[in-house]
Parts: sequence; structure tokens; C-alpha cells
Amino acid sequence: MYVQLTCAIVDSDPANRQEMAAFLVNNGVQVSVQLSDLQGLPVVLGRPDSPLLVVINLDPHPQESLKKIAGMPRQFPAAHFFLMSQTVDPHVLMDAMHMGVREFLPLPLSQQKFASAVERVASAAGMGKRARIIQVVPTIGGCGSTTIACNVAASLATGAKTALVDLDLIRGSVASAFDVRPRYTIADVMDAAEKADRQLLDNALTVHSGSKLAILARPDLPEDTQRVSAEGVRRLMTVLGRMFDNIVVDSMMSVAPVYSAVMSAADLTLIVMQLNIPSAKNAERFVGAMRRQGIESSKIRLIVNRYVKRGNDIEADDVERAMGLKVSWTIPNDFRNAIAAINFGEPVVLRAPKSEIATSLVGLAGTLATPGASPMAA
Repeated sequence: MYVQLTCAIVDSDPANRQEMAAFLVNNGVQVSVQLSDLQGLPVVLGRPDSPLLVVINLDPHPQESLKKIAGMPRQFPAAHFFLMSQTVDPHVLMDAMHMGVREFLPLPLSQQKFASAVERVASAAGMGKRARIIQVVPTIGGCGSTTIACNVAASLATGAKTALVDLDLIRGSVASAFDVRPRYTIADVMDAAEKADRQLLDNALTVHSGSKLAILARPDLPEDTQRVSAEGVRRLMTVLGRMFDNIVVDSMMSVAPVYSAVMSAADLTLIVMQLNIPSAKNAERFVGAMRRQGIESSKIRLIVNRYVKRGNDIEADDVERAMGLKVSWTIPNDFRNAIAAINFGEPVVLRAPKSEIATSLVGLAGTLATPGASPMAA
């Protein structure tokens, strides 16, 4: 069951309320109510579905506002009270602490500190960020990155709650790889991202019966890709991160804002390549772009697909020297089983689990499932 962190905002300034609401939504928090004063707050907190987080701007009269809050923190112990004020008075701080207030945040607000405080509340309520985000990026068309994303996700789903997001917005084929027909797509989630609650996501995510993998498909219409935004994707990653243990993103080799949002959020990025010159050159270019955006090398994995022991255009050693990265995993060339699985609409790890390619893909998933695992050559 998915329960989202909900929040009530109390601020006399409508612009401040709107700005705070936007910030909270971007951090995966659902704003259930906005109030201009404290008068109606006890009624809100007395409801069965009362918010777990209460953000109150004490200004312009912090002492008077604090008196109105009085015993609310102890009366409603399930709520986490965040107080804000431009006045950092020791007496105000001590009074707030004695009332049982969890956080006092001076204004102007430090977004980083505030986001950390929200995460502490989410973790305490059992809704902290759990998911390990794995981005899969192709270096050339047809290199097999979608096959790898689908099979890794299906493998991870056997042992943990896993979601697969299709971010190849035009050509994406994740849904057909699992032979599912989603009712909603990632574009629909963007439209309603500010209300990313249990009902919306239950409708948007299609669960593959064979693997229990939750799938968020690409838009049906090419023109609907314009509805997918970087802000919406960041919000989606945050909300999904509280629902799942793993999120696999079938992505693209791009530094456009939508893809940069995933790149920044990802715990690991798998660069899928083949041992040929065009693929190696693109891999080198993209790894360079990632490093310039501040992505650490420890978060990048080079994955060689369709590997053969002899007959490659270039050697893995050449790639490693050029990029200063080791090839983390090699997946054997098994076109017959791979294409049969695609045509049948079932991942090869499920359709032909004893095949060499399936064994390799399951092994790859095993190195990604646990933070700190050391990848080994297949």
C-alpha cells in the first residue's frame, strides 16, 4: 500500500503559500490544505486523514502566532510542526521547543536544509526515499539498451518492488516488450503530477503479471511527448522513490532537461555499447558530458552488449583506455533468443531463463541490486 506524505501550509501571504506548495510538490509531498491563518488548523488536524506535516509561517507577528499554536503539537502528536520566521529570537525558539515543535526554520529559507528536514519526516513515517534509480542509456540505435533495461528490471522485480519507466518518448518499446497495453502513460502523470497520490499512480502504472514489475509507458502520441517536463520527471522520481525499492529508466543519450533530471537523480547510469567505433565514440562523448555535469565515475557503468570473444571491431581494452573506465559487464551475442523474446512480448530472463544471455542479464541485475556490490565481468 502506498501512503504519501501530506502537508498543511499556514501563511498569511498567498504568494508565499503558492511558492511553498510548489516546492513541497517538487519534493514528493502532497499539499492537502492551505490556510491563511491558524484558526481552522485544529479542525484540519482532527480529521482522520489529517496531514503529517504542518508548515507554519509565524510572521508578521511571531509571538502572537506562537501563542495561537499553544498546545497543538502535543494535542496532535502524529503531526510534525515546522515553524518559520524572519525573527530568530531565543525566547521564540525556546517556547517552540517546549511546545514540542520538531523544526524551526529561519527565513529566508534554505531549500536544501528544508528538503533534508522533509526527508527526515518522511523517513520517520516510513515513507523515506528507498528506491535505487538505475538509468540505462544507448550509445547507438539498436544496441540493445531497451532489452537490457527490461530484463534487468524484470530480474530485480523477482526480489524487490521495482518500477520500469520508458523515457524513450518517441520510439520506446517497453510496453510491447512485456505485451501490455497501458491505460495511462508518463504524459498523463505529468498532467496530474501535483496530485501524485496512490489512486493516480495505481492507474498509471501497469503491472506485468509474469514478473510483478510496474511499468510506466511512453506516450501513445508523439505530440504528447511535449507534456513531459523536467520538473514533472523530478517529481515523479521522488514519488516513485518512496513506493519502490528499484526504479529502472529506459533512457536516451541526451543532456536535455528531462534527461538531465534523471541523470542527476540516478544512483547508477548504465552506458550500453557495442565494440565498434561509432558506439565507442558516442560513449566517450556522453561520459564526458556526464562528468562535466558533475556525475561521479563511480555512478557510471560501461556495459558491452552482443559481445563475442573474437571478431569485435575494437577491443574492450581500447575503450577502457579512452574513457578511463572499466567495462563492468559483457552480455553475449544471442540474437535468436533475444529477438524471439521481443517478438513474443516476454523478457528473455522469463522466456528462456537457462539461455546464456538470460544468465548474463540476471547476473548483471545482481550487481545492481545492492549498493556497494562489485560488478564482475560475465
